[in-house]
Amino acid sequence: MSSTNNYSPKPLPICPEGFPAGSSLEKVFQVCKTLESEEQLPLPHVDNKCECSWPHLSPTRAARVLGFALLYPPSDTGRDNLVAGILGCNGDRELLVGLARLYAFGFIGFCTLFIVLRLSSR
Repeated sequence: MSSTNNYSPKPLPICPEGFPAGSSLEKVFQVCKTLESEEQLPLPHVDNKCECSWPHLSPTRAARVLGFALLYPPSDTGRDNLVAGILGCNGDRELLVGLARLYAFGFIGFCTLFIVLRLSSR
């Protein structure tokens, strides 16, 4: 058995036809595509006194978290809230990465933990 990891991250697809041209949904998906394809310059360091211990999330990964959340939302309301959050970032890379962290480690992480706890209690 080979110990080679064959995992290959999946890039965001082209904008789906279900996202009407000129709509907010299409605009924010393009923001994610742009963030994913940008030259990956390091983000400025946060204050070293920060006590948060969130794992590193690169702009490419952040773009994919947000983009795939737009493609596979739990509800239309959830998608609308994400669209508003992305628009509120005004294209700022740091804010977009922060928003992706919130979704990845807050919402998705919490839901995953909740499911694991529910399944293990049965």
